[in-house]
Amino acid sequence: MSTPWVAIQRNPTSGTGNRASLLKDLIQHLKQKGIRPRLYSNRERMQERVLQKSVEDPPLCIVAAGGDGTVQEMINRYPDQRIAILPLGTENLLARYLGIPKSGQFVAEMISQSVTREIDLCQMDERKFILMASIGFDAAVVLDLSLIRKGNISYWSYLKPIWKTVWSYSFEPLSITTVEPGQVQESELTGYHAIVVNISAYGLNLNFAPEAQDCDGLLDLILFEKKGLWNMLKYVYRIMRGTHLGSEGVQVLQAKEIRIQSAHPVPVQTDGDATGMTPATIRIIPGAARFIVPCSTRSNDQ
Repeated sequence: MSTPWVAIQRNPTSGTGNRASLLKDLIQHLKQKGIRPRLYSNRERMQERVLQKSVEDPPLCIVAAGGDGTVQEMINRYPDQRIAILPLGTENLLARYLGIPKSGQFVAEMISQSVTREIDLCQMDERKFILMASIGFDAAVVLDLSLIRKGNISYWSYLKPIWKTVWSYSFEPLSITTVEPGQVQESELTGYHAIVVNISAYGLNLNFAPEAQDCDGLLDLILFEKKGLWNMLKYVYRIMRGTHLGSEGVQVLQAKEIRIQSAHPVPVQTDGDATGMTPATIRIIPGAARFIVPCSTRSNDQ
């Protein structure tokens, strides 16, 4: 019997400095548990290696050593593999949601126990993501940040893109069509900012959809119907207080598929990464992602 092994994808920008010690701890403790780690920085080289070995000697899992963007990349490259997360990013929203701390020893133990949890995936065009998408102002901020980003980001990195977007964003109206559960007909809505949630985890501890479930086969849509910077600031204030869902000008519904159109292109971000522009179609893929999680986290496949 061959020695069990894992493929570790290191994000070159989030796997350096102090974060490198977490990688060393993970590798050391995996070896202690009889699991052979293979560390890669080049994503294409790792994908080629995993594909070569996947039939005769598949890995126990793919380790995403980075932030939420690295996790999203691994989901897209390895749809048939289980994913474990070593959180090395700024927010690490999915790792926090799953109860995974910044600890190489903890993640090695988690991998050796091999508890698996299936979670719904979202898909926009050919791109899969796990947490949420937004269309509008904050996606414009994320797009601007992606154009100037160099190396690791912090909360301070967003100040310049936010300031620029405040003065330049045009609040283009969005035309949204949804396919809702139990309905044959489609619903058509109009608004100026849309949040599509699969997992209720967002930066700065904002919670757009507290009731969102990660395995219900549905997307939660929060649509903000009023235009302008002043209305957006009021929405943010209510979101911070947790009162936005009952506010005037906010629609909330669930859907299996959401199509967003606009007269002029509007930025879209998924899981904190700039993903494209409208038009966009987002749909749910039930139970399509498999994550290795701590024993204390609710699992559905062991």
